[in-house]
Amino acid sequence: MLSTFLGSRRSQVYIDVYTRLDPPESYQPLVRTDPRWQLSEADIRGFWERGFIGPLKLLDANEMREISATMWRLWEAESRIYPPNSYHYAGSAATGSDATEASNESYARKGLNARDKHLQNDELLSLYAHPAIVERMAQLLGGDLLLWRSQFFPKYPGMGGTGWHQATAYLNETFRTATLTPPNLRKLFQLTAWVAVTDSTVKNGCLRFIPGTHWELLPMRVEEYDPIRHAGNKHDRFGTKIMRPALGGLEERAVNLEMKAGEFVIFSERTMHGALPNITTDDARLGMSARYIVPEVKIHNPWVLGEGGLSIAYLQVQRLNLDRWKIIQLRGDTKGPMAGRVVPVPAGARR
Repeated sequence: MLSTFLGSRRSQVYIDVYTRLDPPESYQPLVRTDPRWQLSEADIRGFWERGFIGPLKLLDANEMREISATMWRLWEAESRIYPPNSYHYAGSAATGSDATEASNESYARKGLNARDKHLQNDELLSLYAHPAIVERMAQLLGGDLLLWRSQFFPKYPGMGGTGWHQATAYLNETFRTATLTPPNLRKLFQLTAWVAVTDSTVKNGCLRFIPGTHWELLPMRVEEYDPIRHAGNKHDRFGTKIMRPALGGLEERAVNLEMKAGEFVIFSERTMHGALPNITTDDARLGMSARYIVPEVKIHNPWVLGEGGLSIAYLQVQRLNLDRWKIIQLRGDTKGPMAGRVVPVPAGARR
């Protein structure tokens, strides 16, 4: 599998397990649900053509604004799932001259602090368990759904963009073995919901997608982020790397997806995506994502889940302890290879 990641084509690399995606047998929804959440055949066809669907409504803008301060505080609070003493940062602590760009170490620690806080806060989990998201996910993935990861994505004034990237099985975490092992990589087995806590605009760093790129993992040009050499680069940073599509013409097809507070988008991580820089002086934006999966997928591997800990190569983090990590059952059946680590969504988080 490592050779897949490192397999080159004229110095180009694949940043995950190379695969293609098979089209669906039909564009009919996989489940029927409440009319408020029901997708049409045209909706589902559009998702499959583009690799994403949205913006869709989760909460009224005023409802989201009422809880936005809580979400900001939760993002900023120290993680109880991955506290600083639960891993080792192995990269350089060097900083550059651009005060708006974090050092690699700060980037890595904040990245871990942003993860999986639904496991320590029922209010956050209730948003990810909301039927506006879950029932639409079920129509695309099937009636049995697990939540395996979440993350906050703040972008403060002056912060750079997020470089283009795709994911199939999250091989870029360890560079050795994939985080996700589905029965068939060519089938759709995971989707992400990205929720706008604040208005997300072109100026403050909204998401961007390249429609149609979900059909195949594409080669990238990758180099280590250097705070001096890349000080003026506001677009291409992803973790501790600088990443650019190796194929020309892709960015000309990009769609900037603005969203109002309380809206969300569902997308396949196979779709090439990133975010614009925040070029404002006073408009911080906050987004957050949840990743949903079918029960047939294995997550991590026995060594990582045991004493070995997780290494995240693009963050240069080693031996991340996963004892506090677990999987939440949001809908349907719990059977599958991870059944022993699955817990039902707590009653206090049900909507």
